[in-house]
This record gives sequence, structure tokens and C-alpha cells, in this order.
Amino acid sequence: MSATTDFVGVRVFSDLRSTVAKIDTRDSTVPGICLPAPAADNTAFPIGEPVRVSTDDPAQVALLGAGVARDTINAFAAEGIVADIAFVRSQHSVLTDQTAKLEAEISAIAGSASAKTGSWALLDAKSHIGLEPGCLLSPGYDSQRIGAVANAVVTAQSAIAAKIIDCIVFANTPVTTRELAAAYADDFAAVTNVVALYPQAVVNFGDGNIIRPLSPHVAAAMIRRDKETGGPYKAFWNRPLRGILGTSIPVSYVDGEITTTGNWLNQNGVGTVIEQKLLWAPFTTATDPTVASWRSIKRIRTRRAIEKAMMRPMRQYLAEDMSPHTVSLIFRALDQFLSDLVTVGAIIDYEVLWSKSLNPASLLEAGALRVKIRFAETPDLVDLQIYSEPQPEAFDVLAAAIATSIGQLGLNRVRVTA
Repeated sequence: MSATTDFVGVRVFSDLRSTVAKIDTRDSTVPGICLPAPAADNTAFPIGEPVRVSTDDPAQVALLGAGVARDTINAFAAEGIVADIAFVRSQHSVLTDQTAKLEAEISAIAGSASAKTGSWALLDAKSHIGLEPGCLLSPGYDSQRIGAVANAVVTAQSAIAAKIIDCIVFANTPVTTRELAAAYADDFAAVTNVVALYPQAVVNFGDGNIIRPLSPHVAAAMIRRDKETGGPYKAFWNRPLRGILGTSIPVSYVDGEITTTGNWLNQNGVGTVIEQKLLWAPFTTATDPTVASWRSIKRIRTRRAIEKAMMRPMRQYLAEDMSPHTVSLIFRALDQFLSDLVTVGAIIDYEVLWSKSLNPASLLEAGALRVKIRFAETPDLVDLQIYSEPQPEAFDVLAAAIATSIGQLGLNRVRVTA
């Protein structure tokens, strides 16, 4: 500081920033939807632009016009949740050939990564409308395997979800057979952010019973559970869906029987609904041995939510002097965050590690710092095994009890012998 100043008196220089960053998970319950809406109002829903849609604004929803987009919003509302949705209207096709029309609209939803068209426009939702999706879906255009290859929409959305980090894709499988559903899930066996769903749902939105994709109902179930528990750390399966009447195809399930369709689908990376309304979907499509240990939706959501949560709050330490004090503050912030996660049951235990080998002098000189955190997520119980076997020694207990009872009768001619 200079020895001379341009002021005589007392001045206060106030810095009200917290020295320890407050880390918390963001609201990852925002759905991101990309669909064509041929009858939509062009002013309210310009093609390719993210628009905030509220499920409890019927006037705005009506501007979507009849079609799959409005049905998808209706599905969220039917599940009893109120949510803001990041919606991108994709280009619809005017082709008359239904196969060509479908392929064109799938391509429009998949979009271009470099031009940020179709689903890729959802990456700009945060900057345009203040919403960052926590799940992505495009029901009606995500179940097809055209040319016996992976669906283009889900492939694109899986890549988008990976960029967002704490984001899940809800997709619908073919519904002809369970084997085709499993083949569909196998296209995404090496990714951890796709939830495949089979079969379809029977719903009624006021015009009679119709069959529609399951994905918006399951996404709504996730949102409902997150709001109930205050975060993304709890499993949302093994709870009934509220907005469906049943499934388009019965899915067999018998407690304790591993060969039933419900269990077979789960083990092949497909979520389903059993007993008409009970969501039975603990796993993503991640069945490949390289990622199968992360197939639990609860575990991967917890891991990604924690990773994402640290990024924005820790910015406050950038531009600070690289000093023991600054590094200590970083470690305190991480320790506080992870300790809170243990308290709420999101993780079992953790460590925050300083490693000299990870931080050589050349790295520190360049203004870089490496901090390692180790933690284990609390898994959800998916396989409760109860073993039953005879207990013959219980009859000795019974015999002793009988003898005691008889001995307490107090009758002179009644006695107990060995």
C-alpha cells in the first residue's frame, strides 16, 4: 500500500461475500422437451427457440394446439405436479408419406449440435429463459429403431444430458415385444443417463381412453419425489403413477420369481410398470460391464448432482491469491457440503484429500489446484433376500414352556418328569 493517500479520515471498504462457499444442489426437476407442434401459435412458440411453459397455465398450454406436445404437457399435469418446462418446438414435416414424415421429424428433433437446432437448443434454455433441464424427453419420436440402429433423438439427448451433467433422458422403447424393448435398451448399454420404458400407458385427458408413451409420467414421478424430499438423492420407483389408468400391455410380476417379465425387463435395462400403476424402474440402460455398477438411477443421479453442485459456487475462489488460506477455505467448503450430504443420507461417507503428488510446484505456479474428493452414494435397496429354514430346537423351547406351565398348576397328583 502506498505511504501517501488522498484522504484524511476513516474509510470502510466492505466485502460482504461469504468466505466459505455455500454449495447446494440446483433444482434439477425442470423437464426439457423437444417436439413438433404443427398447430401451435407461431408467436408464442417460435420454432427452435426455448420457451418456458407452465403446467398450470391452461391458456399457454392451449396455444400449443392439439397434438403430441400438448398431450405431453397434459401427462405432467395429470401426475399432479406443477412445473415449469423448457420447451423447444421442432420443425414439423408436411410430407404425406407417413414413414418419410416420421423420419424427417425425428431428424428435426435430433437436430444439429453445431447449429444448436432441435434438442440441442435446450442447451441454451438456461441463458434464454432461466431454466436448465434436469431431464430430457421427446415422446412419440424416441422409440423407433429406423434401420435397426439406435434412435437418433435419444442418441442426441444422451449427449446433451452429458453436457448438462446432472440430467437424465427418459425414452420409450418399442412395444411389440419385450425382446425388442431389450434390444432397444442395448443400443444405450454403455451410457448411464438413459432410462428406457416399456410398455405404454392408458390415459384419459378428457376425450376418452387413449394410449400414450410412459416417459412424461415417469419424469413427473421423478419430479414429484424430488420435491417431496428436497433434492435428487432419493429413488422414485416402487411408487404408483397417478396419471395413468393402466398399461397398454400387462406386465407380469410375481414376488420372489426372477423369470417374470417385470424382473426380466429390469435386468435388461428397461423400466416398466407392474400391477397396472406401480413404477418398477430402478435402473438405467447401463448393462455394459464397464458401466453396470452405475446402473442405479438413484446412485448416478446422486453422483452427477454432487459433481454439478460444486461447479458454480466454487467460482468465488477464482482470482483469489493462491495461498494456504484460500486452499483452506476451499477444503472447508467441500467438507461442509459433503458433511450435509451424509446427514441427509445421500452419501455414506467421504474424504477430501490434498495430494502433493497431484499438485507439483509447476502446477501451482500456473495457478492450478487439484483437490480430490472420495465418497460413496447410499444405494437404494433393490434385492431383499430373506432366507427361511426349519428350527427344530424351537420344540425344546415349547417342551420347557409346557413343563413350566404344568408345574405352575399346583396340583398334588400332577407332576413334570424328565
